[in-house]
Amino acid sequence: MIELTDGRLCFSFPNVVAELKKLTQNYVQNTLPAILNEDRDVALDRVLAENYFFREATKEDRQNYRLIVRKISAEQITRAFEDSVKRRANLESEWGQNGEMSLDFKRTLRIPDDGNNYPLPPGLGRFPLRHVDDFADRVSASWLDRGGVMLPMYQAEALWINFSEDYPFAVKIGAGKINAVTGDEWRNGLSREPQDYLVLPEQPWLDGFAVEKGVIRQFVAMPLGAGYSVEEQITGKAEFGGIQIQVYPMKAEVYFKQTMISKLPGRFSDVLPEMLPRPTFTERTMHARQYSPACSTGMVACQEDMGLGAGGRMKQEIYMDTNDLDVWDLNNSSRCFVHLCNSAVWREITGTNPPQPPVTAKEYERYGLPWFDFYRDDLSVLEGSGKLAAVKSVAALSVEKGDHAVIGNDPVKVGKTTDCGPGKRPNQVREWLDRANS
Repeated sequence: MIELTDGRLCFSFPNVVAELKKLTQNYVQNTLPAILNEDRDVALDRVLAENYFFREATKEDRQNYRLIVRKISAEQITRAFEDSVKRRANLESEWGQNGEMSLDFKRTLRIPDDGNNYPLPPGLGRFPLRHVDDFADRVSASWLDRGGVMLPMYQAEALWINFSEDYPFAVKIGAGKINAVTGDEWRNGLSREPQDYLVLPEQPWLDGFAVEKGVIRQFVAMPLGAGYSVEEQITGKAEFGGIQIQVYPMKAEVYFKQTMISKLPGRFSDVLPEMLPRPTFTERTMHARQYSPACSTGMVACQEDMGLGAGGRMKQEIYMDTNDLDVWDLNNSSRCFVHLCNSAVWREITGTNPPQPPVTAKEYERYGLPWFDFYRDDLSVLEGSGKLAAVKSVAALSVEKGDHAVIGNDPVKVGKTTDCGPGKRPNQVREWLDRANS
């Protein structure tokens, strides 16, 4: 099931959740009898010795805990154990549940196509998304046939795809039905030779076409039919445009055994701390980055349908799947078509104004705003696609055509670079808050 919620595409798999609930219920039934029969004093001693919040308990507190533990009923233990399992399993919460993933499309500056490998640019806000079916009387028959959602882009504007999930997924990304990882024409299913998909949560985002190991070419919107899109260069046709996304969840039984069961309480001492008085937690400050440009630049209008061409070179790794292929549920997937339309056409279709034109790289340099790096040394990196490496960039084609379709391709000097890889900062995401303009 796919839903559009608060500007994000949300993919949910109720059958995965149902299977996880069944596995969790079986775990409760099989584990609870042993927990009820545990020695309570031994369990408390373990908590007092191992749990961070109770190590420094005073003698008086320890004696009080002993009295509390001896008075706890079997019904209280059962209820606490079931509540703890439900909470740790994350099957139902206000923040989502296992078996769900979401993504959104971030506006960003188009990096120069000058042969240099640039760091990651920031998010400049989220592209608005709308249901195609809501405007059935204003869009083409081909759009209605494919369904999905639409978003507005200016000519030569760049985007990146931001993923969010608490469950493993294999995700395929296609631009005009050309696989963004391999450069092959779109086909259903997953392939390992070569790997034609991203692995979540290891892959936090995707900014472009994988052309070399550790290098992508940025996703850049161009009019479909003008010869700029990767689709047209590889297939010779301007047929689809847009972006296709297909999501495969990990099989529920695999996830339960590999990851979920280790998070669940297995002894009375795992549940006991939640039944005793203890200090309250202090909420950890969440870090984010978000930039809202105050300036605007003129862009050239384009046709209704747009495709993705290859922009400048950026340092980004596409990570290798460390799982066996059979862990993915190939019989259970969701697929969505994302239509790209010119911002002027967006106004005609939706009756709403598109976002302001994006900031240029030169303006970004002038303001001295930061760039970002993301690296993991614990995962292998895909080599990149020879097919995609051979595709001509939007800037190179513009020079050949002499049509000035790309404005503002001057090299820029990279200033401050922030490392936002794993372990650098808790809960850090690839956004930056411009506090001076907030």
